[in-house]
Amino acid sequence: MNRAFIFRAACVGLLTTSGFAQTIKTTLSLQVGGKQRSCAIYVPTGISKPAVVFFIHGANGSGGNFENDTKGDVTADKNKFIALYPSADAKGGTGTWDDMTGTGNFPFFQALLDTMDARYKIDRTRIYMTGFSQGGFISFAAACFYSDIFAAVAPVSGHLIATCTIKRPVPMFMTFGAQEVAASFLQDRDVWLKLNKCPATETLTKPYPASSANSKAVRAAYGPCDQNSSVLVDSIIGQGHQWPDPTNLVQADEVWSFFKQYSLGSATGVSPTGPRQDAPFHAKISVAYTAGRVRLQGVDEGVRVRVTDTQGKLVADATVSHGAISFRDQPRGVYILSTGESRNSVDQKFLVP
Repeated sequence: MNRAFIFRAACVGLLTTSGFAQTIKTTLSLQVGGKQRSCAIYVPTGISKPAVVFFIHGANGSGGNFENDTKGDVTADKNKFIALYPSADAKGGTGTWDDMTGTGNFPFFQALLDTMDARYKIDRTRIYMTGFSQGGFISFAAACFYSDIFAAVAPVSGHLIATCTIKRPVPMFMTFGAQEVAASFLQDRDVWLKLNKCPATETLTKPYPASSANSKAVRAAYGPCDQNSSVLVDSIIGQGHQWPDPTNLVQADEVWSFFKQYSLGSATGVSPTGPRQDAPFHAKISVAYTAGRVRLQGVDEGVRVRVTDTQGKLVADATVSHGAISFRDQPRGVYILSTGESRNSVDQKFLVP
């Protein structure tokens, strides 16, 4: 038998029995909403239907720098999840997020999930987000507006937006430096305790962990809350506005220990295919193609849509799920999506590049 054939067959066998056999650490570029966006990604070996954790950097940062700051790759490697480090749409090279409290960045995040799903068959019930400073604000926004996508969130030194309506209790792990303005973080805590219907009395661990006498971290744990959710609040004595110093806690490990308890459809009581809660200010419909899916904003979950080419030929007839429809293996060109049957029907053009 041909040796080359034997070698290829052995490689295929290795991939099918052990998952992905090679660690992937690279930067992914995507065209989303007419803008070029980038994300540092880490995919460990041996994954099988992996969870995904978003790490969102703060002001004047980048995904690549935050990858180095958090050492999230080490945690991802040990626990076999995919780590994503998106970069802000840098204005003038500042690396500053232009929308911290709304939904402006989420089409980019959703496109990243679609791409990871197409490549690695991710577990959509186990999607999580953590972030520092501006990234903490965005993590709160993920919980407020996309509780049907993110199973749990962990903002660090970020604040809750002024108004928040959740579809379900979202497990919350807040962290801040005790030298920051603690009162405002405690206000965020109080709002989330109310949203998750948590008991007001905490279980306090000082220092945390109790086995580490030199740790400057203090943990307040609230729960069990509604639908088996919980709220954790860590404050770190002597620390200011920063990602936690590893001499106190390995924050990425702590975040994963919290996240791994929760998934959509189990502890959170929400099916990942259930109705979508769109942000209240999606006044217009927008349509964009990314990685074999057509992503829609301003269209309700479960709505039937039709796609035709410019000659009027029907190309797809589908129902919106997770804010998108599948649109694979179609040639390049312009297509027209119609929301179809309702009196509010809207036609939108989109491009498959």
